[in-house]
Amino acid sequence: MIEKIGNAIKDKNKSAVLLLLACFIFVFILPAIEFTSNMLSIFLFSLIIFLASYPISRKVMFIGFVVILIELATRATDFIYVQYLAQLTTNLFIIFLVGSVIRHMMNQKNISIYTLVKALNGYLLLGIMFMSLVAFCDLYMPGSFNSSGNSDMELVYYTLITLTTAGYGDITPQLPLAQSLAMLIAVTGQFYVAVVVAILVGKYASKN
Repeated sequence: MIEKIGNAIKDKNKSAVLLLLACFIFVFILPAIEFTSNMLSIFLFSLIIFLASYPISRKVMFIGFVVILIELATRATDFIYVQYLAQLTTNLFIIFLVGSVIRHMMNQKNISIYTLVKALNGYLLLGIMFMSLVAFCDLYMPGSFNSSGNSDMELVYYTLITLTTAGYGDITPQLPLAQSLAMLIAVTGQFYVAVVVAILVGKYASKN
C-alpha cells in the first residue's frame, strides 16, 4: 500500500489527483466535521504543500517544509511578534507556491484531462491561500468580520463564497483591510475562471 502511494506521488499526473483529494478533504470535509484535533489539519496542510511543490522543484518543496516547521516551532513560544512573523512568512510562501503552480500549469504544451485536474487544484489552492490570509486577518485584527468566531467553517465558508462571487452577505468584512481583501478574493476568483480555465479548456478542445 505504501509502495503504491509512493509510486503515485512520483507520477506527476497521479500526484495531481492526490492533491485534488487532499484539497477537497481540507476545504470541504475537515471544517464541516469540526474535527477537534489540529494534527489531522496540520498533516493535510503539509501534504498539500508537498504535493503542490513536487512538480515545481525539490528546492521549493524543502523550503515549504522549513516554513511549516518554523511556524509550528514558534507556536510554542510566548513571543507574539515572532509568531506574527512566522505566520506572515507562511502566508507569503503559500502565495508564491500558488503563483508557481498556476504558472507551471499554464506553460504546459500537452493538454490532457490531468491538466484540467490541475486547473481545479489551482482554484482550490487559491481558496486555501485566501483562507490563510482571512484567518490571519481575523486572528490579529479582531472584528475584521461579523462572524461569531465559534467555528473555523465560518471563515472557510466566507472565503469560498467570496471567491466564487456568490456573496450571500451573511458574513461580511467590517474593517478596511478586510474589505480590501474581500475585493481581492472576488476579483482573483473571477479572473481565474474567466482567463486561466478558459485558456486551458480552449487548448484541450483544440486537440480533440
